[in-house]
Amino acid sequence: MKALFLLSGVMAGLALTGCQSSTPQGEGQMHHYTLAQKCPSLMVMKVGETLVFNAPENPSTGFQWQLLQPLKLFKVEESYLAGEAEEGMLGVGGEKSFRFHAEKPGQELIELVHVRAWETTQQPEQQWQCRVRIS
Repeated sequence: MKALFLLSGVMAGLALTGCQSSTPQGEGQMHHYTLAQKCPSLMVMKVGETLVFNAPENPSTGFQWQLLQPLKLFKVEESYLAGEAEEGMLGVGGEKSFRFHAEKPGQELIELVHVRAWETTQQPEQQWQCRVRIS
């Protein structure tokens, strides 16, 4: 009886794992980039595909990754994941992530800059861009 209960638990866990790893219907291919990877001169995507950009960021320095201009063809999601740090430690960086979901056909330039928001006259410390054609 105990073995049957244990087996049922394992089977239920496997069933849930299978559900979590499946791709939702209508979700397309994902294109992953980091600061070290340049985008092709023209990235070709389809509606429903996603471009992901990840870069190190430390908001405690004032520098943050920002979109240079609003986008019309993409739905944009931003997130920040702080790095691991010992308790009480300040100024620890992490990783900024942008997810660009292609929603409409057309062509657009994604421009990201690593800047301090209050310094409007200086050149960005770092930048990344990607020209995208969506079909």
